[in-house]
Amino acid sequence: MIPRKKKQNLLQFDAEDIHSFDLILKTKPQSLTFGRSLFSFEYRRQHYWLKTQAGNVNQSYEAGFLNELAFYQQYADQPNSSSTMPDFLLPFQVIAHLKTDAQSESGRTRPALILSHADSLLSDCSTMPLNEIKEMLLNVLHVVDQLHQLGWIHADLKQEHFVQYQQRVYLIDFEQVQEISSPQELQSLTATPRYMAPELFHAAGKTVQSDIYALGIIFYEWLTGQRLTAENYQDWAYLHCQRLNIELPEHVLIFKKLLSGMLAKQKERRFTDIYTAKQCLLTENVQ
Repeated sequence: MIPRKKKQNLLQFDAEDIHSFDLILKTKPQSLTFGRSLFSFEYRRQHYWLKTQAGNVNQSYEAGFLNELAFYQQYADQPNSSSTMPDFLLPFQVIAHLKTDAQSESGRTRPALILSHADSLLSDCSTMPLNEIKEMLLNVLHVVDQLHQLGWIHADLKQEHFVQYQQRVYLIDFEQVQEISSPQELQSLTATPRYMAPELFHAAGKTVQSDIYALGIIFYEWLTGQRLTAENYQDWAYLHCQRLNIELPEHVLIFKKLLSGMLAKQKERRFTDIYTAKQCLLTENVQ
């Protein structure tokens, strides 16, 4: 059973104090050229991430960042937000105006997002008992199901977007999140070929089923301990649309039915929702 989470409070840092912390730049070089800045810092023996985006540098990066801020802000703005906060969100804070340079008198500011630091979740499962693997799969399905139940698809699920904080599973990186009721045409810069459902290679919009497919790839790579490989976009399309066959190690073969329902090449044959995937997994009797 998935334990109930204690009420989660919003972080409450004073924007004027941020630059007094020892901010350590962690941005990848390519992202930095696109205006993205990612810092880590420590406060009262707790670790946090600070994420900002410069304007008028890269339209795609800026749009994604603002989309993520808006997603978080809607929950921060709700009455009694601490008690209504979705379980899958890490403690966070949206700062509307953060000075880009504490020493500058120009008054330049930019929005920022602060998140509590969390650990990687899906590590090696080769020595895990089947019941623990099943519990982990259920916990991951649970957080995605919550997101969908609130009317959103993540639209960019990757293994690194599932993290662990205080012994619970959380979901991060909502730059591509979109409302289920407002499907959008696929944009080439907002999808990672490794996790793309077959229909996305035919320019279909992202849906609940494309989230399910991406999650199926995450599960498949985790259970096999191997990363799928392809040389280019065309090879990824060939892999997902034609070549991918589910071959699991014998000790996790019991999860093949789950993966078959998540990774069906035709969307109509895929699980219609996360609830169906969870029910499939719950019927598996593991020791």
